[in-house]
This record gives sequence, structure tokens and C-alpha cells, in this order.
Amino acid sequence: MTIKRQILNFNQHTVDVRMGSEIMDELPRLIASAVGKPRRALLVTSDAGVAERTEEVRRALIDAGFAVQTYAPVTSVDVGIASVDAAQGLFGALEEANITNDDLVFALGSYELCSLAAFCARLWRGGCASALMPMGLDGMVLLATEMHPLAAGFVPDAVSFKADPTMVLCDLSLLPVMEREHLLVGYALMAGAAMAEGKKTWTNLCEQAAALASGDELAVKEALSAAQVARRNVLKSPNPSARHALEYGRTAARALASCVESDTPASVLLAEGMRFEARLAVDAAGLDPELVFDQDDLLFDLGIEEASLTLDAEALANAMREVRARYSNRFLLPLPKSAGMIRLTSVSDEILERHAAAYAASLCSE
Repeated sequence: MTIKRQILNFNQHTVDVRMGSEIMDELPRLIASAVGKPRRALLVTSDAGVAERTEEVRRALIDAGFAVQTYAPVTSVDVGIASVDAAQGLFGALEEANITNDDLVFALGSYELCSLAAFCARLWRGGCASALMPMGLDGMVLLATEMHPLAAGFVPDAVSFKADPTMVLCDLSLLPVMEREHLLVGYALMAGAAMAEGKKTWTNLCEQAAALASGDELAVKEALSAAQVARRNVLKSPNPSARHALEYGRTAARALASCVESDTPASVLLAEGMRFEARLAVDAAGLDPELVFDQDDLLFDLGIEEASLTLDAEALANAMREVRARYSNRFLLPLPKSAGMIRLTSVSDEILERHAAAYAASLCSE
């Protein structure tokens, strides 16, 4: 199969996304185009199961003409990597490697690690090129359009800006060995993007669900490309309310995270957040109930089954209010009115509490 190229054009920049199983074979050629003339590169990686791939990337960078230094943050990929303190450490590594704004930052690893590298590259010396190679489907969906927010002190998700990488490299040869949780989060994000984009994209994803769940590379490539375009279109929307569409399901997901067992997978939280907010949308936004059931079927077909959780309805409603209060002085949720139309919507206390009670009761009955 050939490498698919998706150029995402924004007002001030473009992101070059490459997708395929031959990424590593073509990496020296691809990465040389990220800068005007290859000279120096900082390879940001981790020791979390990517040592062999790190060496392959290092050699590819050398073959492309870069003098390479490697930096692995001392904190683990999953704990503490997405933080302002971790960014400070990476800035020190950029200085030690003499990286200028003509040089390259290449990140290999998790969504969080790649986000950290893209954040620091954008700020370093006024901004230098960054190429990101995520190891999970979640990062492949997100990194061209969204960075993972950095924690500041004890405040999680405090620091972020719009993503601005030069290149995102999606190596689909990783699909058979990828951690299932990273696959499922990626699938849920694709579903959210399709809901934001429109009926045709939504229908196509529903039709591809079985092939996606089986790991079919062509289906993943097409769905990933569609998700990138959908997410780009949301961010470029002239309607300020529509630009919040990518947050669909996340308020409830964050609220659920504070109300259920701490080891509940992120894919379950996001899928359940979408399920709950879709039901809110029936009353608050006039969403057709049939689309709610279609979404349930899609998430199930993608391998994300309905959760078995113990939940207090009042705690969920209060947690959702608290989550929104961190980001806005108004309680507005990005809810779908139809496929292709997600808008900030006012939700009354009565509707929120009634649906929270119904949702908690449905979990108990499963």
C-alpha cells in the first residue's frame, strides 16, 4: 500500500500528515522535507518499549542529513510527562543540542510525549520545525489538530494552545501490536469527529466500523484521513460555537473520571461521555433519538462496549458543573443537533439531573 498524504491547511500554517505501513522505509526522504536543509535534530523519545524503534528513527535522521542528539525525559510517559516541569527539562535539552529555529525536533512515543515536544518546538527560538510519530491511534487522530494540555503544579490540563506541528507520521504497521486501549480511544475520537462533520462522514464511518475493528489498514487509513479533515474543519469554522464541537463527550468523560473507579479506561470514559451527552442532546438540542441509537451501535461495533459502572447521579451532575466551571462561567455543553451540527447548548438543571438519574439507573440495571 502507498503512503497517503493529507495536507491540513489552517489560516497561519499547514500540517503535513502521512499515513501508511511503509513510513519507516521512506522516513529519511520524508523527514528531510520538514526543514529547509537538514543539519541538527533532537530526537525526543522514552524508554517505554520503543528502544528498537528509537534506534531506527535515529538512523533515518542521520541518513536524511541530520546530526542527532537523543533526549528521554526522566519522568515516565504516563506520569508527569505532560507538565510545565517536563517542558522546562526539554528546553534545557534543546539548548544543549544547539537547536535553532532552522532545526528539527522529532518526537517518538505517546500522545502526551509528542504533545510536549510540539509545545516546546513551537516556543523554542521563536518556533522550530517538529515532526511527530505517535505510537498509538489516539495520537494519530489528535496530534495534527490538538496537543495534550500540560499540567502546571497541581493543576491538570492547565496550559495549551492550538497544535502547530510541521509533520505527523502515522505508521500503520503498528496497528497489530498497538495497545488495545490506544486503538479504542482512537476509534472513539473518530466517532466524535464524524458526528461533528456531517451525515456522509458519519454514514461512511458506520459502514467501515467492522473493518476498522478488525484492524484493516485501508479502512483505518480512510477513517483517519476523514477524521483529520473533520477536525480541521471544526477548528476553521467561522461560527465560534461550532469550534467547540471537538469537546463533544469530554465534559461527561472528565466528570465520570472523578465519580468512578480510578482504573476505568479512558476509552470507556470517552465513549460513555458521548453516550450520555447524546441523550442530553435529545431534550436540550432536539437531537433525533435514532442518531443516539446509531451512535451506540457504532461504538459497540468499534469494540467499545457499554460500561459496567457504579455511579451516583447527583455526583455526576455536580461533577459536570465543576468541569465546565474550569473552562467557562456559563454552563454550556457542545451537543449535537444532528450529524454535522454540534453547538454550545444551554442545559437546565432539571434536564441534567433527570438524565443523570436515568443514566445511573441504566448502569445499575445492566
